[in-house]
Amino acid sequence: MSFSERLQKVMDEQGYTKYKVAKALHMSATTISNYLKNKTKPDTTKLEVMSRLLGVNRRWLLTGEGDKYRKGDVAMAETSGDLSVRDNNELTVRHLVEIVDKQASSLQARDEEVRKLMTMNEVLLGKLTILLEKLFEKL
Repeated sequence: MSFSERLQKVMDEQGYTKYKVAKALHMSATTISNYLKNKTKPDTTKLEVMSRLLGVNRRWLLTGEGDKYRKGDVAMAETSGDLSVRDNNELTVRHLVEIVDKQASSLQARDEEVRKLMTMNEVLLGKLTILLEKLFEKL
């Protein structure tokens, strides 16, 4: 069984459509469709959040090897109270997506700061060059 077949099987078992998975993971339905058609495979981060959402072992989802279900989900199901394993998985996925989004925003802010510093550096180098030229003229 291929990755796409395992993904489709688990989605069917859990009652997920590609649209529901895409929405829960903040991905496009086209991306999920490409996974289901075996055109592409998710990167490590996407595979992790997808496997958490679906409650399956990411190694099993990707390769078919190992246990199908995540060991932590059994314990989570026993202690979740009113929440189902699926609800807990959705909350975990949302939390992970929020963390990834915050990290992306933080990286974008850092990139902007680096760009500002590089611009300032260029301006200062230009001024220094002018000052050095004036100094050499006087010598």
